[in-house]
Amino acid sequence: MLAEVLVAIALIMIGLVAVMQSYPLGVLGMDSGRRQSTGIFLAEQRIEQIKAWASSVAAGQGYASITNGNPSVAACCQAEGYNAIPGYTRFRREVNVNNGPTANTKNIQVRVFYLPLTAQGLSTVETQVQMTTLIVSD
Repeated sequence: MLAEVLVAIALIMIGLVAVMQSYPLGVLGMDSGRRQSTGIFLAEQRIEQIKAWASSVAAGQGYASITNGNPSVAACCQAEGYNAIPGYTRFRREVNVNNGPTANTKNIQVRVFYLPLTAQGLSTVETQVQMTTLIVSD
């Protein structure tokens, strides 16, 4: 009877050790998904800002003020470094603007960069997500 209890305890301990070893991997996977989702949110946010800028009639704004560049230096599209996006200090983003397939369109690409979490802490190699859209002049 004592031998059976000892074998059962040993099997339970082996199972618990296996589960505990996979826990950090699960945490890293959840953090990776969270950072990717945040990056997509920030890219979508910037695209919406640029679309609003393009349709604005305020001085210095409008479709014509969105200049091409990789990255673009247009006022609506300037790059934001780490610690520049309020509430998102570990993300940076840049906007690339190129002519679209027709004369009255522009291809807008927003890239959001972040440092992923690894088992050793934050990585020194950036990861990126990107979102692209096409805007049309009025």
